Amino acid sequence: MVRSLSSVVRRVVSNDRRPSREGRLSLDADRISLAPDEDYAYSPVESLHPSLIMDAETEDAIVLTPITETLPPLRGKSLGFFSGNNAFRLRLYQIVSHQAFDLFAFVLILIQTLILTYRAVRALDSENSSWGHRWPDYALLIIFACYTFEITIRIIVSGLILNPSTDTHQFIFEVLKMLHLSRDDKKNLIMVDGDQLLTPDPNAAYSMGKGSSTVKTVRVKSEPRPSESGASRIARLAYLRSSWNRLDFSCVVFYWIYLIVANSSSDDKSTAVNVFRALSALRILKWMKLTNGTSTVLDSIKTAAPALANVSIFISVFWTLFALVGIQAFSGSFRRQCVWIDPAHQEANYTNNLQFCGGYLDPVNKTNLPWVKANGEPGTTSAKGFICPIYSMCVELDENIYDNTVSFDNILQSLELVFVVMGMNGFSDLMNYTADSDHPIAALCKSSLVVIILAWWMFNLFIAVISTSFQVTRELKERKGPIKEPKPEKVVYNGPDTKLKQIYTNIEPAFVLLIFIDFIIECCKSSTMSERRSNIIYVFQVITSIVLFVEILFRFASSFPHWREFFVFPQNATNSIDLLLVIITCVILIPPIRDSRIAYPWLSFFQVARIYRAVVATKFTRQNWVIVMGKVRNLADLVVLLLLMLYICSLIASELLRGNVPQDYQSQPMTISFHNLANSFAGIYQIMTTEGWATVLFTITGSLSGTSLAWVGAIFICGWFFFANSVVINLFIAAIQENFDISEEEKRLLQIVAYSDNYQPTELGDGYIPTSIFESMAGDRRRRKSSTIPLQYAAREMLGSEELVADFLISKSNTMPFVEEESTVSKRTVFSFDYWKKKLTIDRHSNPFYFRPKFGLDEMKDVNKFIKKVLLIKTAHKKVREKYVQDHPNFNRVLFCLRPENGLRRFCQTMVGPTHGTRYNGANRNYRRSRIFSSIIMICVAGLVIIACITTPVFQKNYYQSHGCDSADSRCGAWNWMTYTDIGFAAIFTLEAAIKIIADGFIYTPNAYLWSTWNAIDFFVLVTLWIEVLTTFLNRGTNVRFLRAFKAFRALRLLHVNDTAKETFHSIIIVGLGKIVGAAIVSLTLLLPFSLWGLNIFLGKFDSCTDSDVYDLSDCTGEFQNSVYNWNIWLPRSYDNPGYSFDDFSQSLSILFQIISLEGWNNVLQTAQDVVGVGLNLQNDHSVYNGIFVYLFNFISIAFISTLFVTVIMQNYAMKTGVGFLTSKQRAFLEIQNILERVRPSRTGQKPRNRFRRYCYDRAVARGGAWNQYVTVILLIQVIILCSEYYPSRPNLDRVRDVFYLVTSAFLVLYVVARLVGLPWSSYRLRMSWENYKRNAWDIFWFIVVLASFTLSLATIKVENDAAVGTVGTLKRLLFVAVTLMLIPKSDRLNRLFVATSACLPAILSLLFTWFVLFLVYAIAFNQIFGLTRIGPNGSNNVNFRTIPKAMLLLFRMSCGEGWNSVMLDYTIQSPYCVETADYFRSDCGSLPYAYILFFSWNIISMYIFANMFISLIYESFSYVYQEAYVSDSNSGAQFGQFVSRGTIRAYKDAWDRIDESGSGYIPKDKLGKLLRALPHPLNVHIYESPFIYPEILEQCKISARRHNHGRLVGEADIDALSEVLQAVDIQKVNAARRRYTRMYEEIMMQEVARHGIPFSAPLTTIPYYKIENAENDAVTYVHVVSRARVL
Repeated sequence: MVRSLSSVVRRVVSNDRRPSREGRLSLDADRISLAPDEDYAYSPVESLHPSLIMDAETEDAIVLTPITETLPPLRGKSLGFFSGNNAFRLRLYQIVSHQAFDLFAFVLILIQTLILTYRAVRALDSENSSWGHRWPDYALLIIFACYTFEITIRIIVSGLILNPSTDTHQFIFEVLKMLHLSRDDKKNLIMVDGDQLLTPDPNAAYSMGKGSSTVKTVRVKSEPRPSESGASRIARLAYLRSSWNRLDFSCVVFYWIYLIVANSSSDDKSTAVNVFRALSALRILKWMKLTNGTSTVLDSIKTAAPALANVSIFISVFWTLFALVGIQAFSGSFRRQCVWIDPAHQEANYTNNLQFCGGYLDPVNKTNLPWVKANGEPGTTSAKGFICPIYSMCVELDENIYDNTVSFDNILQSLELVFVVMGMNGFSDLMNYTADSDHPIAALCKSSLVVIILAWWMFNLFIAVISTSFQVTRELKERKGPIKEPKPEKVVYNGPDTKLKQIYTNIEPAFVLLIFIDFIIECCKSSTMSERRSNIIYVFQVITSIVLFVEILFRFASSFPHWREFFVFPQNATNSIDLLLVIITCVILIPPIRDSRIAYPWLSFFQVARIYRAVVATKFTRQNWVIVMGKVRNLADLVVLLLLMLYICSLIASELLRGNVPQDYQSQPMTISFHNLANSFAGIYQIMTTEGWATVLFTITGSLSGTSLAWVGAIFICGWFFFANSVVINLFIAAIQENFDISEEEKRLLQIVAYSDNYQPTELGDGYIPTSIFESMAGDRRRRKSSTIPLQYAAREMLGSEELVADFLISKSNTMPFVEEESTVSKRTVFSFDYWKKKLTIDRHSNPFYFRPKFGLDEMKDVNKFIKKVLLIKTAHKKVREKYVQDHPNFNRVLFCLRPENGLRRFCQTMVGPTHGTRYNGANRNYRRSRIFSSIIMICVAGLVIIACITTPVFQKNYYQSHGCDSADSRCGAWNWMTYTDIGFAAIFTLEAAIKIIADGFIYTPNAYLWSTWNAIDFFVLVTLWIEVLTTFLNRGTNVRFLRAFKAFRALRLLHVNDTAKETFHSIIIVGLGKIVGAAIVSLTLLLPFSLWGLNIFLGKFDSCTDSDVYDLSDCTGEFQNSVYNWNIWLPRSYDNPGYSFDDFSQSLSILFQIISLEGWNNVLQTAQDVVGVGLNLQNDHSVYNGIFVYLFNFISIAFISTLFVTVIMQNYAMKTGVGFLTSKQRAFLEIQNILERVRPSRTGQKPRNRFRRYCYDRAVARGGAWNQYVTVILLIQVIILCSEYYPSRPNLDRVRDVFYLVTSAFLVLYVVARLVGLPWSSYRLRMSWENYKRNAWDIFWFIVVLASFTLSLATIKVENDAAVGTVGTLKRLLFVAVTLMLIPKSDRLNRLFVATSACLPAILSLLFTWFVLFLVYAIAFNQIFGLTRIGPNGSNNVNFRTIPKAMLLLFRMSCGEGWNSVMLDYTIQSPYCVETADYFRSDCGSLPYAYILFFSWNIISMYIFANMFISLIYESFSYVYQEAYVSDSNSGAQFGQFVSRGTIRAYKDAWDRIDESGSGYIPKDKLGKLLRALPHPLNVHIYESPFIYPEILEQCKISARRHNHGRLVGEADIDALSEVLQAVDIQKVNAARRRYTRMYEEIMMQEVARHGIPFSAPLTTIPYYKIENAENDAVTYVHVVSRARVL
């Protein structure tokens, strides 16, 4: 225990990580090699310029300078004064190195934390009293005086900034490091670990590339030094060289500043006092190093920090752009509100708060008038947005809402609101506000774009960065770490297998069943249950507890005589747990405890916890929980770290805002004011969960309006929100995802299994059958020529090659481990038609069409035999099918009568393709006829969906009323245009189904109609269409809502428009539904027990009375006086129950499900804390301890349930695309291939001969220099001008800005003209092809936007303000905002991130289309069911389902989790609160079951599945993390990221342009060698490496370098020296390089395009495969096989 406490003290106090004693500094006489462990303290080579790259040759060239082994612990002079032998410094060193010093510092941090906690709990300084009036002030003064003393000692011992130096050279070295001077000034001064000076060989060199962020560290091996301690390392390392030391130093400085400011006489010092007081408390952040696990997590975050910083910068660019758009489009919008004016002029004007507007209704003419300014002048020429009713005017007020802190009037407030929209909580209110004050379409477009681009797309980049960083770090550590021998299995002796044990094993399921039954009976509780039911539940509880008590005694008896094994931990941990549960559950049934109103409900947790045995007893849930909790220690470390962060941030927030935020704001109590620790913790936790965090932000900034602390508070709240949701929460996703991951060797085996599973035997004449998984993985999206077909065929045949498989696998042995069948790639589920074909077919065991061979890893005892078996079985299976058709001719007869030779059947087959697979004895599809037929069907589908969107219930009701018909009378108006169109479309789709059935059969045929998923969906839609037609004639007004919802399924046929959308829908909804249901079942194992526990605690306690003065609810009768606006009126007392309660198990389950979505949980929390008891009215914060339940379940929801769904969807999509089978290095290689394939030639053409055009040409193609700098400066000036705009602005400043806009746009026009003049017109030819558009996308965008902005700026230069030109002025400024996008290609970092981010754009567009179709389906369903339901208190003019656009808008809001549960309550309204009749068109009631089904299903499908699919797409496609993740161990290899760096791609384009002068994108075959010779590193490929290349050989053979020999000279070369040099050539290495070069050359030549030549991408994508070491292992299976097939 003492040792454990000592390690805790060292971790918290120490500012440097302790190195491991194993594998530390060992000296090799010949060379310097890498230390096997990663845990070293300091390497000054890393502190050189961050772009330093040292290769292996330089490492080998470094020579050790002799240094004495017996160095004193102190070296050099600290602070340039105290030498190593200084007595004072030595004394201080002894103090620092003593263990008591660390303990002293630990106690100081502990005392500081306790004092801060005391001040926060007691809410001291809440009234901003001056310093010195309370004892904690003096205690903190003493603590920080001790901190100052500690820091002073450490600085004297180790120095402040520069490391202590022993001589002038080291001092200069330190200075050069600080000044970041050039490589030439540093290369002769290299120090490793501060112990030894290293002098590089004069002939060696190392490279330093500008902008590179990868450092290969030199680490010296030496024998471990027992005397070396942490203090001695600190003595050699300057104090501020450690990040934790910098934190300590800053905190001390901040405290003394706080003390000075607090005791100053300044009147306005409140903000500074609070800020510096909070900053001085940051030292308690060191508690996050409390355990080894939390320290490791912090190190992982630090590893991912550079990538996270780059992504943050990239997102900030688009964040700023959307903020600028907000200024231009919505400035002044939140000032316009409806003001009621008494027509009799007897009452004062009343402002309808938060009712924004854009016009008002003229009471005289009844026309819409535009909003007016405060002086009565009209603001615009026409009305827009919401129109204020009669006797109200839309007036622009002097201030915005929340005391002028919430608006788009300036860049800072606009950034704040865009950040709120990006947070996806509170954005719907802002969207509705802007829709009312401006144009609804503009508000919707801006909000949806911010949510899609920033929230769903770019914000999820953080998940990709953290997850991939964790994976990369783990795999790198596995590679570099020492090989661990497998631990022998522990043999636990459990004693003899007695008869009692055998008996118990047989009867144990009965006890589990009893627990399950008891759980079900417990769920029957309700607030209205009878006393008889309550007694039955109690009796069964007693019986269950007694039986389980007997069971535990029997289990204990069965362990005799070895009874100690009963308590062995952890092997028999369940015995101890069950014993504890039995004892507690029996004790709490004692009547005094059972009748307790507080103790028993909370202790009932132990009764509920018994259900864990049923979970463990079920194989499915047990296996899934084992996976989820695979590395439980990692999850525990994350939980501890998160709790520490919440606690520390709560203290800091309290120090920052305590005493400044009022308790009431705008006559409403502030729930979050940070006035004490509990309230501060609630606020910090609420911000992390995103629920209502925008309200907290707005109320804090509004209440602090007019002080600079308002902006400080906003920055703190936004910063914590950003860090918590971008880093902290994503850590749980990364941890759970790591549990789902498999080993690297299993991934390689699964690649072979997946490839073989998708193998389709083809003949050369059969056409190309793609293997979609690995072809999409390989990213080979180029259009294949006819020569590709034999290439694919040869590639598949290469699978049988033993040499290929041996090259690909890592393992040296061909013996494969056993893996269960669940590890196979594809499985049959109940959602698969293969499953039902097997179930419904009589001869399913003999019919080869109803099964396909599956291959698992358990069959892979020998890889080569397995591959050959795959080829044999796949080919044989095809032949068996053909023979089965021949032996069973009736099987291929449609409807048992139409033979394959039937003319009608063959004609139908020419119109449609086979539903799946290959037709047997059928006619080929006529593509022209098929396209015409498909086009007609798609037009009909579009018409069917459009009519479904038009014929809403409101439309039908108005139609029947306008025609004088009773909607309930089926005879009146039955034959109308809606009926005719439904019958017509039904007939067309029936004809389509008939054609497909005649072509391929209905059920019992090889290509049956219903065996296709999409045909089954079409058939279902057709059936529902006929049902709707029939019900129209039976009773049009019947209140059968589900029949009306059938119309929604029509939109599913829109998925036929895009094959990718069909595949996405199939993989997510149909195939992937099984895994999602599995995750849901695992989540239910947490949700159900918590629902029962919540039912026990809060049963019947959420009821309240509208009169808060009533205590007993039985007195809630009569009337009470209440204040409404400014009037006191009498209101009736009423018994109220909120929309959420725990009155029965179903309601408890419903509210906890809503809490999982993090929506409305804070309302449940507040109500739970107000609970008094059953039958008693709620009182504010009466039972604060009840909040523990809500916090606990909410925390579990965040940490496990929500992240589990995200992880399952990510893994499901990764397995579907094949990325889940890739190792990190393979994925890095794949991403490089995908990026390089998207590179296109520059197409700059030949250099013009005209001098002026040549000058423009040089400026246009130049990628650096003054010309590009001038363009960048112009763009930055425009950004600054845009950011300087505010509302209301001064006319003179607007004129100055317009002049600047005109001047800057004129300069940009000059740049455009220079490109037009300099570059040939062929560079800008616009062809109707996607490829040409992608090549010229930036140029096209540049030309259009720059010329349009200049034209509009010139046209409006004489106009005094933009309001006079209306939309033109807004469009002009929006164009200037768009121009600033050109900063992205000007920055290498932003451009790389943009390219990496846009890689997933096609997949995202496909996902959005699929999602849009589901939006339509649910919008039509909601509209048909709730289109006439009255609008509730949570609805508005824009929040309802009356029309399809409004329904889709509301569904979009619900997809973000924004208030979906409160809207759902509005549509559960029942009589007597609405009119309910048998006629649907006369009823305005909702429906409780339909509301729960539709809202819950949409929440799951949209928010949990499709919204998380964005994470999966981005995680798969975001390659930025992988580009520089790996460095080859050999100096001949190349770094992965170097291949896709902008410099490498530019160098390749330059080399290509020198050969392809016409810019065609192709070069002749005979020019390939010239191109390869001209390529720079890392693309250069040579047979002879340095120093055996021609120029270096000549240099070595010069006469001046050797002894003169008159008989062996050729010119200036010495022939004898040449012979000596050539003898040093490694023949085997050269032969291997020659073979590699020949294979690469042949592979590039094989990609030649007929009549064109070698394409641009061929060398660029082929060279990395041969340059990267172990490419056979790093490449994906498909890439490896095709590469080998090309050179056959």
